[in-house]
Amino acid sequence: MLAVGGFVAYGLWPTITDSDAEEERDIGEDLEPAKAAVEAFVLHPVEFPLRADATGHLAPWRLAELTAQASGIIVSRPVEEGQRVQKGDLLLQIDKREQQIRLEEAKAALLIARADHAVKSIDSGNLPPPDTTALSAARARLMRAESDFEGGTITQAELQHARREFESINVLSGSLRNEVQAVNSNLVQSEQQVARAQLELSRTQLIAPFSGRIADLVVEEGQQIGPGTKVMTLLEDYRMKVDVDVLEADLVHLGIGASATVVVPSFSDEVLLGRVYSINPMVDAGTGFGRVTVALSNPGGQLISGLYADVALETERLIDRLVVPSNALLVRDGRDLVFKILEGRGFWTYVDILVRSGNFAEIKGTGGASIIEPGDSILVAGHLNLAHDVPLEVTRVRELGLR
Repeated sequence: MLAVGGFVAYGLWPTITDSDAEEERDIGEDLEPAKAAVEAFVLHPVEFPLRADATGHLAPWRLAELTAQASGIIVSRPVEEGQRVQKGDLLLQIDKREQQIRLEEAKAALLIARADHAVKSIDSGNLPPPDTTALSAARARLMRAESDFEGGTITQAELQHARREFESINVLSGSLRNEVQAVNSNLVQSEQQVARAQLELSRTQLIAPFSGRIADLVVEEGQQIGPGTKVMTLLEDYRMKVDVDVLEADLVHLGIGASATVVVPSFSDEVLLGRVYSINPMVDAGTGFGRVTVALSNPGGQLISGLYADVALETERLIDRLVVPSNALLVRDGRDLVFKILEGRGFWTYVDILVRSGNFAEIKGTGGASIIEPGDSILVAGHLNLAHDVPLEVTRVRELGLR
């Protein structure tokens, strides 16, 4: 009886509970299928720069290896490695006492020579005026000799003879009387000695030739150094440069001022903008490469000399082209396609790739149902494994990022 009652209850249970087993099996059939989370961008005609890829290393705009110009002991070195300095700043001071003594001695000798010259100048006031007749004739002969030499009718030796004749007559005529007196009284020699002593004194200081940053500092206070000793390197790095080798087929399409993008992997993935600064007018016949220098700004000083850099140089610019990033392109059954959004769903849309450059490609629809038009929304993320005709949820609309 218990068994019979159980079977009866089992059969009547749907009626008792007012539920239907078939309805339980249909639960979820009316729910919307899950939407794939994707990212997209809106297709518009753009200027498409074609670029040639190259690699190089960052270098400062200007670099100077600074050396000592005098011998002595370093008494002051007011800079440290990595420090920024301005043009004219003192970088190094060598003991200058010996040079100062030489300068004072030269100044004393100059004072004596000036006094001697003054006395001789007073005595020369009674001399007759200079005779310029012979001097004028000698000057005319020299001018004629110079003209004949340029015309190729006389030799270098004949020109030198005419010049010496003029200089001798110039002295004998008395027109250089004051200059001769200055030499005889050692005034000229004394003035030269003072100038030389001043130059030697100035060489005890190392002055920044331009603004920049100190690198490779190799000397310390108290160290004995001599002329030619390397002491430090000065980098002008407010802007940087990258020298790259470019194939001749791309080189002929480059011009000064053309845009360039630079990525320094060890620095960041940020795309830095640069310009072609110079192009070497010679191509290596053996390799077919030519050197191109790209300039880019470094206002924060974060870029460091020697870092590896990927460079893309603009060789041509196409106008009004439909361009997609490479990550928008997929291959199905050996054909290129993109995902286009229509009424909230993603559809395979086959395309022809016209031109590739860097991480971008120019496309057009293959015809028929594969129509690509300005204003279409194209998927760029979250679509790698999607099937055709699936519901989508666009979580982000990106910019194309083409520069």
